[in-house]
Amino acid sequence: MKLYQKETGWANMPEIMEASTPFILCIGGRGTGKTYGSVKYLLEQDIPFIYLRRTSSQMELVAKDEFSPIVKIGRDIGMVLTTVPLSKYAAGVYKLNAEGKPAGEPVCLLMALSTMANARSFDASKIKLILYDEAIPERHERNISHEGDAFLNMYESINRNRELNGEDPVKCVILANANNLEAPILQALNCVRTLDNMRRKHQSYKEDSYIGLTIVLLQDSPISANKRCTALYNLTMGQGDFSDMALDNAFSKDNYTDVSPRPLQEYRSCAAIGSICLYQHKGNRSWYVSERISGSPEMYENTPTDRQRFRKAWFESWQDYFNKRTIFESAPAKVFYKAVMLETLK
Repeated sequence: MKLYQKETGWANMPEIMEASTPFILCIGGRGTGKTYGSVKYLLEQDIPFIYLRRTSSQMELVAKDEFSPIVKIGRDIGMVLTTVPLSKYAAGVYKLNAEGKPAGEPVCLLMALSTMANARSFDASKIKLILYDEAIPERHERNISHEGDAFLNMYESINRNRELNGEDPVKCVILANANNLEAPILQALNCVRTLDNMRRKHQSYKEDSYIGLTIVLLQDSPISANKRCTALYNLTMGQGDFSDMALDNAFSKDNYTDVSPRPLQEYRSCAAIGSICLYQHKGNRSWYVSERISGSPEMYENTPTDRQRFRKAWFESWQDYFNKRTIFESAPAKVFYKAVMLETLK
């Protein structure tokens, strides 16, 4: 697959979006053409879609013509579009007729993940694709309550029983910057380990037809290379996560601090939950979190009740984490442990 357009260097979203899996996750640097290329392709192909943002405030902003990427991109390709409020929770983007009035069916709907539960009963039978933009929040943004569940319920509400009726499932294209490996959407897609493996191998494309997920990491964008010597990136060069994320598509360094594989024979197993096992050092009593389960640890199910029991029983390991006395075998082990302790794994 050609991930970049040869002539321009922009992300080749038409080809990426033609991947055969129902779910496509595309993570790339800032301003590499993910949103523009996706919307342009959908408008030109006349594919009815939902443009989804995380929060209602984000949706309300793009529901204004002057801030709408849909209206702007439509204008660039010769389409005259306008946004019309449909309810408190949704807006539609329509073509204008000869009289300058909205006409026909909407070319897309604008909705927010945070309020989808309030709009579950609407008829989405004409929708062929969900374009979920900016799906990984910036580090200063708060997670939505039960954000992973909200995403899965959103898809179920829109897809319904299409496949049981012999129809294709709704395609969901998820666009994001590499802000944080701990993002709820990555846990909902169960792809943290895959992303970590792809990062270490400098792999850009992985299609898993069994689970129905394609992952694209735009790690060698020509656009990012051209932006490297522009004003903002001269200013932020070597100053932390921002330029690494925006140009190199690298996840936060914080995801990889305190990650250092250790020999298990130095530790005794304490408790296991989900994919991880918590160990304590036999000598200095520091902690180690591994994806290998050994010995006879207390066993916890990965359920809300057992996660709460685990937190109460082993809270000392969480306190020691802030004193750098809790070490992790891998970034996925750290992500899962923190999700359990912070109760964001929902």
